[in-house]
Amino acid sequence: LKVGRRSATLTDFAYAYFCFKNGISFLNEDHWKHQYQLSIDLHDAAADAACALSDTTGVQSYSQAVLSHATSLEDKLNAMFTMVKSLRMTLSLAEAEIYAVRFLMELGEEEPRMSGNPQLDSDISSMIVTVSSMTDDSILNLKQSQDKKLLMLMNLCHEFFYIFQMMDPSRLSSVSLRMVQLSFGCGITELSPLAFAQFGVVVLSGGNAIVGYRMGSLALKLARNLCAPRLISSVIAVVQPYLAWVAEPLQTITESHQHGHTLGAQCGDVSSSTLNYAWFCMAKLLSGCDLEVVRRESCRFLKELRSKKQNWGFLCASITYLLSVALIEGPNSDVLVGNCDLPSETHIFAFAVERKHELISFGIRTHRLIRNFLFRQYDEMSNSSSFLSYLLERKPPLHSLFIIGVFYQGLTSYCIARRTRDDIWTTRGNAALTFIQHWSHSSQWNFQNKVLLLQAEKSFTCGNLTEAQNFYKDSITSARRHKFIHEEGVSHELSGLFFLDRGLRDKAHEELLHSVRCFRTWGAYAVADRVNILIGDNFSDTTCSEGHVCETASHTAEDSTKRRYYLDF
Repeated sequence: LKVGRRSATLTDFAYAYFCFKNGISFLNEDHWKHQYQLSIDLHDAAADAACALSDTTGVQSYSQAVLSHATSLEDKLNAMFTMVKSLRMTLSLAEAEIYAVRFLMELGEEEPRMSGNPQLDSDISSMIVTVSSMTDDSILNLKQSQDKKLLMLMNLCHEFFYIFQMMDPSRLSSVSLRMVQLSFGCGITELSPLAFAQFGVVVLSGGNAIVGYRMGSLALKLARNLCAPRLISSVIAVVQPYLAWVAEPLQTITESHQHGHTLGAQCGDVSSSTLNYAWFCMAKLLSGCDLEVVRRESCRFLKELRSKKQNWGFLCASITYLLSVALIEGPNSDVLVGNCDLPSETHIFAFAVERKHELISFGIRTHRLIRNFLFRQYDEMSNSSSFLSYLLERKPPLHSLFIIGVFYQGLTSYCIARRTRDDIWTTRGNAALTFIQHWSHSSQWNFQNKVLLLQAEKSFTCGNLTEAQNFYKDSITSARRHKFIHEEGVSHELSGLFFLDRGLRDKAHEELLHSVRCFRTWGAYAVADRVNILIGDNFSDTTCSEGHVCETASHTAEDSTKRRYYLDF
């Protein structure tokens, strides 16, 4: 037992598991009677190690042994929690929820309430008022508690957060509120920073950016005050993707996730380490980092997860990888990971719908919005439902990816509105613009260029041409200033199409050439090729009147040669 615990501390879970299993084999036949506490400790430790190694059979076996022989609720707590965590990490979320609710009732708690409950809404409002009336120091210096039952209840609520985040966002607010209530009423535990972070997510998703971001900042400060590196990794995995984008540049969020991944790996927190790296890859994609780096990092990560038989984080990383390869190679690229086929976007979406995995479903919808717009797949664009309406109806935690999805819905809507003259698409575009404008008040860095580009598209659609031209120019400048090279490319292309529509061919050609250069700098060679074809179709002469040489598809073969090595993993 001692050697195994030491090995687990050093994150050598395989050897720790070996030690625990050997320890169990050395117990007497009547060990549950005469070696009770040692039996509890060994079986709990073996279940924990099995969970870290994705051995669901081992988790079930050792946890059930404890639940069958433990003589008190306190002795059952760790086994109960480990079973729920194991099922969640293998994405057996429906089963995890059943067990979690059962264990929650055994602890004397009520089943989580759904959003829209008048009493729940009132309780959340009261908690926001309470938090707003307290200083940071008074919150950070609340009394601490070491009560084991309280700690396990907090752990269980934390698992509920992950489960409901994936399956049923309508009950997130209930468990997040309960964790904060326990922290304020019973004392601060090592899970309280997560309570603050998760409640911040709920508050921000309700539209209150100031209190939401403050709760996230308090969560990180409290985790550092408690000197718990393992806890910091968990808090980062919540704060950075769901709260930090309100006030911090997307580029710095990438760095934070990398730090969270390292801390989690060093401390043996497989769940938080994995999640941070999945968010790290996605944040690099959203912030405009080199797509070849994104593809390479997400590919290596997927291979590592597959070799360890880990499902947690795999689908999120798959979405990032599929989109990066599509932008590099084209939307219909065959994708392989090692010698195993990676699930296609269609298969992932079908899996998400079947298992009711809301988070993955939203991720795939966003992936499709971005891909369809950048490759001008008009049939799919026209058949898509309103992403923003679905977002507002289901009310998931507002991941930065979903905000970008709304941005691309706006661009798509205005594009189709000009093609079809259908007012419903203009209405969708205006709704997306209003949504992005709301969040731009909190972060000009992340959203100013997006608001300006949507305003340009709206003005173009409505026939306000002078206003549109100024907005296009400002959106390009803003994207360049805030280092979003991919969105600068989008702005240049849409500006070029605007000038082409007005008959200003030289100006249009110049803007489209800038768009190609931006997309190539980003690494989106397939998108650059599409714009090059657009240039070739509209500017048949190799030289414009201003003397610019057209960049045609002659570059395509060279670019393709450079990027084909992506299959040689």
